[in-house]
Order: sequence, then structure tokens, then C-alpha cells
Amino acid sequence: ILRYMRAIERRMEKLPIDPNKDRLHMLKVESVTKDYKELLNKIPKGMVIPENVKEIRWMIEELRVSYFAQQLGTPYPVSDKRIKNAIDAC
Repeated sequence: ILRYMRAIERRMEKLPIDPNKDRLHMLKVESVTKDYKELLNKIPKGMVIPENVKEIRWMIEELRVSYFAQQLGTPYPVSDKRIKNAIDAC
């Protein structure tokens, strides 16, 4: 959690420098988040969420780090395209 807090801090530092870039990155995050929520809605109520679906949520968090705090790095390569492919594979 501390790592994600640091990423938020970096984002807030960079936001005044280029708010348009921040907005464009956020639109990409919102797009994959919407797709992820649609995937979750397909899972029957009461059913355990499969691990590969849970992993997508963390991929989205890593995408945020990648966009807003690149210097922190990510544990694996991540992009909006990779996330969409993971969603499609489910």
C-alpha cells in the first residue's frame, strides 16, 4: 500500500506540470476499469471471483503506477492493451 501512496504523491506533484497528459492517462485507466467492471458483472452473485480476474484489478493499479509514477517501476510489464487482452481471455 505504501508504494501506491507514493505513486499518488508523485502524481500530485506532476499534475500541475501537465494536466492534459494526466487527463489522457486517466481516460485510459477509466476505460480498462469500465471493462473490468463489466467482466465482474458477468460473474454470478455469490460465486468466488477467479484468481485471474482478481489479478486484473492489480494490473490496473500497476497501470496507474506506470502512467503517474514511472520512476517507481512495476513488477511486470503492463499496458492498457495487456489489460484488455487479459479481460478478453476471461
